[in-house]
Amino acid sequence: MPNLKVTNSKTFHQILFILSLMISWELLARIGQLPALLFPPVSSILHELWAQTINGELIHRTGFSLYLIGVGLGLAIILALLLTILAACVPLISEWVQVLMAVLHPLPGIAILPIVILWLGTGPQSIIAVIVMSAVWPLVANLLTGIKTIPITQIEVGKNLGLTGLRLVWSILLPGAFPHILSGLRVGWARAWQAAVAAEMVFGASGGEGGLGWFIYKERFFMEITAVFAGMIVIVLIGLIVERLLFEVIELKTVRRWGMTTN
Repeated sequence: MPNLKVTNSKTFHQILFILSLMISWELLARIGQLPALLFPPVSSILHELWAQTINGELIHRTGFSLYLIGVGLGLAIILALLLTILAACVPLISEWVQVLMAVLHPLPGIAILPIVILWLGTGPQSIIAVIVMSAVWPLVANLLTGIKTIPITQIEVGKNLGLTGLRLVWSILLPGAFPHILSGLRVGWARAWQAAVAAEMVFGASGGEGGLGWFIYKERFFMEITAVFAGMIVIVLIGLIVERLLFEVIELKTVRRWGMTTN
């Protein structure tokens, strides 16, 4: 019950903040001191959002983006797990992974897009490759950090029970690192969206089609600013829904219930 009350209070405060922001935006736009083309009222943006949803454009673009992000993030999770397990089992591979982390983690995924286009062409596979590149390193970083923070006594208990290699990783290391895994998934999800939208905008510039990023680029090209804001609102809404209905629920039922923290 206390957790439920805290969650409801948090939701109320967030809704109140969003409504206050929308009202302030609407009033500023209605005053007329700002150019209407570049600073449209919230009411016009919401009307455009509804129109683009009804005609199926936003639904189609959103579905395409979510498909690319789902595939890319799924591949990034699998790759991160493989790298982390190998690093945990083989010290030499751990050193290699640390070097790769130092070199590739700071590199924006979109920076490799020109090379990816040369290798894979201007199709969905290139966007997926950029998403994987963007999401995998936060996942690996959090996995490795989580494993390092597991008390040595827990690992020794697992070894005394006969757990070694993959069984030790699966039964002791991954559960113990779960708070960091959840943090890595949050960052990976955000990075995946950023990479997908940025890559789709580039493909839009080259004449291809895509998801929400391409939709925003196309509407910006035709100076349909209300539609641009409508596309951005969809991205924000999806982020809020995933955070509240997926990540926070998982955190509430696992990390908080078990008394685990990332500190």
